[in-house]
Amino acid sequence: MQLKAISKASKYVISFGFILILLVMGAKLFQDKAWFLAIFFFLSAGLIFYTYSISKSTPAKYLLPGVLLLTLFHIYPAFYSGAVAFTNDSNGHQLSKEQAIAAIVQDTKIPIATEEPIKYQTLVEVGSKKVFVLFKYESEIFWLTDGKTVKSVAPDPRSILVDGTVVKLGGFTVLSPEEAQAQIAVLQNFVINLESGISLQPQDLESLEVSQPAFRYNKAKDELVSNLSGEIYAPNDNGQMVSKTGEVLYPGWKANVGWRNFSSIITDKEIRRPLLAVLVWTFANAFLLVFISFLMGLVLALIFNFPALRSKRFYRTIFIIPMAIPSVLSLLVWSGLFTAETGVIDRMFHISIPWLTHPWWARVAVLIVELWITFPYMFLITTGAIQAIPGEILEAAAIDGASPLKSFTQIKLPLVVRTVAPLLVASIAMALNNFGAIYLLTGGGPTFSNSNGNAGATDILISYTYKLAFNSQEGNNYGLASALSILNFLIVGLISIYGLKKMKTMEGIN
Repeated sequence: MQLKAISKASKYVISFGFILILLVMGAKLFQDKAWFLAIFFFLSAGLIFYTYSISKSTPAKYLLPGVLLLTLFHIYPAFYSGAVAFTNDSNGHQLSKEQAIAAIVQDTKIPIATEEPIKYQTLVEVGSKKVFVLFKYESEIFWLTDGKTVKSVAPDPRSILVDGTVVKLGGFTVLSPEEAQAQIAVLQNFVINLESGISLQPQDLESLEVSQPAFRYNKAKDELVSNLSGEIYAPNDNGQMVSKTGEVLYPGWKANVGWRNFSSIITDKEIRRPLLAVLVWTFANAFLLVFISFLMGLVLALIFNFPALRSKRFYRTIFIIPMAIPSVLSLLVWSGLFTAETGVIDRMFHISIPWLTHPWWARVAVLIVELWITFPYMFLITTGAIQAIPGEILEAAAIDGASPLKSFTQIKLPLVVRTVAPLLVASIAMALNNFGAIYLLTGGGPTFSNSNGNAGATDILISYTYKLAFNSQEGNNYGLASALSILNFLIVGLISIYGLKKMKTMEGIN
């Protein structure tokens, strides 16, 4: 009885602990304006409380964790990716409009010609060894700052020299210009923003440059005005402030662009040109891989299913070894084997083939490695399909005078294809998304010269999408990448549906 009470108490402690964590996370997300996730965590906390504290439904206690995790890690990312496809989410368009305008106003400074540089001194706090700057601004008031907060201080008048230099301040060590030289890296990052909008920044070890924002924001008219030239910048439909002369200010903000990412796939030559080559190779690679690996698996299954062959189990074990080795390890090893001239393959056969640097040889190398990883799976499923064929059918065919070739083409092959057809459709879908093999073996290369580094000869649609999303040369373009990922989903989905429909038409074939 006592053990049951302890178990019940521990159950409540664990569930209430999870609820508390979820509520804290939801509050934090609500504060960050991540509305969907905030609501999700609040609802999850409520459902957990109801299911494990009030409800007596046993199935719900087992189903709820799986449903919540499925929603958080699968359903939400899928819908979020779809939503991103309709935005301009990319480098320079990560902020909200308010944050982007604030960044433009705060980050762009112009010196005030009428203001003389302000002398300052470098101090180090005794306990924390933190660097501070002491300066005098607006009559006789001394200000102390660590670059973030600014506060007024009143040094002892006896410690102030005639030229205004402070030689002593309680809790701080005043550094000489020579000693301040060691803190130059810290001082360079000091930006002192005063309430009046004026900014101060060290221009050397002794003086602060006085500057003001280059722009001011007119909230009523929703426009930025240059304090230097008076030029007006208004928002455009791409989440940027633009002048009448076409000058664009950065950063921009995330904005809805409708179907523009999808239309640019067709209308933008820089995207369309490499995309066509990538699509051709995507389909060619997938169908060649599935067809050749199925053929290899079928031939090996027929050979090792021959009744007179001995030690079949030993041979079958050898041929499924590639499946047992982690594919990441296999790909990295093969990448080393294909190294031109110094690789094992070139040295073994005394050849010099640019396996990974020539477009066609790189494609051959990718197919070889993909076949190495895939054919054991095909070998296993075709072996099972052949062994599942009733022996009476083959005996009846032999009695009727069917040759081994005719028995294979008219009986074995149709029955095997009918059995493994769903698996072949799934294999094509997986081959169309075989990102790991491309990324680890060739990185999609060799790169096309006319693709701005976005596409290569061995890139498939999913790796091309990845490069657009995380391109080190042109910057990240998540909106376009999300649009392409939707295109990839539609292609895989339509091929799978077509394959499954064709498979159903085969159900009536005897």
